[in-house]
Amino acid sequence: MSDVGEVYFMPVLAQLCAEQAPGVRIDTLRAGGFDMKAEMEAGAIDLAIGAFDDLSGESLFQRRLFQQDYVTMFRRGHALSEGKLTLERFRAASHLVVASSASPYNAIGPLLDKAGITQSARFSVPHFVAVPYIVSTTDLVVTVPRKLAERAAPPFGLEFVAPPLKLPALQTNVFWHRRFHQDAGNQWLRNVVAQRFAELER
Repeated sequence: MSDVGEVYFMPVLAQLCAEQAPGVRIDTLRAGGFDMKAEMEAGAIDLAIGAFDDLSGESLFQRRLFQQDYVTMFRRGHALSEGKLTLERFRAASHLVVASSASPYNAIGPLLDKAGITQSARFSVPHFVAVPYIVSTTDLVVTVPRKLAERAAPPFGLEFVAPPLKLPALQTNVFWHRRFHQDAGNQWLRNVVAQRFAELER
């Protein structure tokens, strides 16, 4: 999974495992830099969870968990928390951008480029994990997946609103290899993930 996935999924999975299966160990791997499908076939990876549009094929099963949009996040009391966030105000703000070609959540990069945000951004980071720490102590704003904002906003004192740009939605799925479709441990883990995180179609 990605760093966004670790922030969103792992706290809940750690709690569920402690309650239901205290002997279970879960190790996460950051997506990118290896052949995920081959690792899943070899049994080195049990599940892949994320917005992996390029992860497909007859050897893989997948189940939809949820779809999410992007939101613009900033510290509580920021000037953008008052009034409507117009495109003009959005462009005039000081932006933090997350720039990582390996991240499945970087699909909005070209759209931010087109809007002139990336070129004028004050700072950029390659991962989402540092984002709440940076935004909570500055006047920077950042556009991130909604699930990350929902997790980060309460503990970091942040707010988020819909951005004034048309951005694509992200679909997050859980994937597993056909070889392990009947494996009891794999079945248990993916069922736990689905029961806790799958959202009903709207």
